[in-house]
Amino acid sequence: MADTRLKRVLAAFAPRPHLVALVRPERSRLGPVDGLRAIAILWVIAFHGGVYSVGVLPPAEYVRLLFSPWMLPSWRGAFGVDLFFVLSGFLIAGMLVREREETGGVRLGLFYLRRLMRLFPALAVSLAGYLWLVPQTGEMAWAVLLYVGNFVPVARACMPWTWSLAIEEQFYLVAPWLLAATARARPSARVPIVVALAAILATLGAVIAHQKGYFPFDVEIVPNRPAERWNAAFDDLYTKPWMRAGPLLAGICAAFVYRSETAMVRLARARWGAPVGLVAALALACVAMHWPWWSGLPRVVGLAYIGVFRTVFGAAVAYLLLFVLSEHPLGKKLGRALAWRGLYPVAQLSYAAYLVNPVVALVVRAKLGPAAFDGRLGMPSLFVIDLAITLAVALVIHVLVEKPFMQLRPSAKTAKA
Repeated sequence: MADTRLKRVLAAFAPRPHLVALVRPERSRLGPVDGLRAIAILWVIAFHGGVYSVGVLPPAEYVRLLFSPWMLPSWRGAFGVDLFFVLSGFLIAGMLVREREETGGVRLGLFYLRRLMRLFPALAVSLAGYLWLVPQTGEMAWAVLLYVGNFVPVARACMPWTWSLAIEEQFYLVAPWLLAATARARPSARVPIVVALAAILATLGAVIAHQKGYFPFDVEIVPNRPAERWNAAFDDLYTKPWMRAGPLLAGICAAFVYRSETAMVRLARARWGAPVGLVAALALACVAMHWPWWSGLPRVVGLAYIGVFRTVFGAAVAYLLLFVLSEHPLGKKLGRALAWRGLYPVAQLSYAAYLVNPVVALVVRAKLGPAAFDGRLGMPSLFVIDLAITLAVALVIHVLVEKPFMQLRPSAKTAKA
């Protein structure tokens, strides 16, 4: 028995199979999910490339970038996290619903252990590296390890971007119970129940925004206003679970619809209606992302926007996800494009890349920031350098830490997320 366990451990930490697996993806009906995951991390990396330029680049150059039209997609890259949340809600809900249908229940201990072994080792290694580079932030390292960093003021936070990992873990605590509650309802009532919960949380967000005097411009995460107000808005509007639950709940709804054969058949047969719905969803996503369109409107409209904009974005992504997973002719074509093998390695490295990219961006700007504006380099070059170094570091963590612990997890009949 001991020899078997030792062989399993040695096999798990052998790097070559993990490297091979990166370029030889498994066949899966959920291939488009990997494409969307790759797009999400690339979008976030572009966002970090702009945001972490503040305080490093000359103020005049930063302001020029802030108002540069070609930088707008980068400034909106924070929504890549919401894209991740939709995918997480979809995959986790699908996993739990499938287990409940097959076994009559959910093994909570196994579920939490597998999630912990999936995410914690890479986080611990990344945190150790971060504290080696930025030791003065170690006072709040415990919050990162306990996944409560989203309740620490950003001005005191360690690895402040790990607020999203805290949201994920808090979602894992709630998701099994939420899905158990919906399991008692009729299948046709499950989506409305989740939508009602999203509406309640959106209302809570609007109420908080009203009480604290926030306006649509306060949802902008790009540093563009006094630090005191930016910090307060970050803590109140950006990192709290009730403000970020919308995309996760949209992913859960997508999982319910995906498991409904009737709904997916209707989507596939809506030859013109489904593409029109896709165009409408993408338009809604754009409207939700661009807060300036909502500034200057009546106060109640601005508050409503603050409450629902991430949920609307998440709903749009959920529709896109269902469309590319459907048998609709156009959906299948888009799904094949998203399942392109070139995106697969990026998707597999996305978690480790998210953990290390802000540090990479800061180091690159500290070393190369001045060269970006003296004719030798430009911001696009910095983006490319960010991406190359981030993926290289993520590859090491993925192969030596993340993947081995994934393989050492207790086996489960549910699909991997």
